[in-house]
Amino acid sequence: MSVEANFYAVYDADGSWLGGLRYVKDKCLGKAECALCNISHGWNPLGKSKFKRRQGVAAKLVWAHRDELPDRIMMQVKDHLPCIALDDGSAVEVVISRDALKGCEGDFEVFEHLLEQKLGATEAT
Repeated sequence: MSVEANFYAVYDADGSWLGGLRYVKDKCLGKAECALCNISHGWNPLGKSKFKRRQGVAAKLVWAHRDELPDRIMMQVKDHLPCIALDDGSAVEVVISRDALKGCEGDFEVFEHLLEQKLGATEAT
């Protein structure tokens, strides 16, 4: 029986209401920064319009906050957040790093292009 691979977009923030407030407070104080949050939401808690209308590869991602991940995945990515990770059922691999996400500078279209390149290369192997 084969296990389908899942790609996770993992925020460096907690998904609870309180976690969201803590992140905003810390971001305002310069104590927190999540490049993936900047890409999908920016300062809009409902998400950027391009993020909400995502299609293609971006729509296939499992978007999750760090406190929403299965433990075995979190153990592998916790020092790399935010990131895009691949879980193929036997191993978890970071396929897009925190630095690469920062390089998108909050632009969802740049992120989509990077995602298509990286995931296309990963799926081809």
